[in-house]
Amino acid sequence: MKKWDGKSFLGGLIIGSLCFSGIAYASTTTMIEVETNNPPLTYYFNGIPKSPPNGQQGFIYKNTTYVPLRFLVENLGNNVIYDPNSASLYIGKFPSVKMYSKLEAVNQVKRNYGHTFLPHYVVEYDHDDERGNYVIHVYEKIVSNFQTGDSFIKTHGWYTVNPNTGEVKQLF
Repeated sequence: MKKWDGKSFLGGLIIGSLCFSGIAYASTTTMIEVETNNPPLTYYFNGIPKSPPNGQQGFIYKNTTYVPLRFLVENLGNNVIYDPNSASLYIGKFPSVKMYSKLEAVNQVKRNYGHTFLPHYVVEYDHDDERGNYVIHVYEKIVSNFQTGDSFIKTHGWYTVNPNTGEVKQLF
């Protein structure tokens, strides 16, 4: 049996460090920073200037003005309530009847048809149709070239969900 010396230990330490540093690098989250270079915005409500709380200043990016919603709505005299269970924002009054959120619509499709979906299928809200129903897309992303990362979307179904009743209909 070979005796471990300083060179062997140092070599093993370096190789181990290189192997695990890649894992640490891959696990870091990527944060996208938007550079705006805008002057601070001044908000006027009925002619009275007001400022949002520190760290919640709005900005302009690609000709779109982004404003803190709570600051804006509360200064217009309404309340903002966020429901994390349905991923819904309520501004002002609650609806008088039960309305299904987009998240609840996705869950309705999963409940009604999920037994036919494979685990890697993506089920997500796509848009509202002309009648106001939520359109849910069921698809999978297929990588066609692992070297370049090229991929395509294979659709497995389209569904509509009525936001008033929660009724799910398969489009095809």
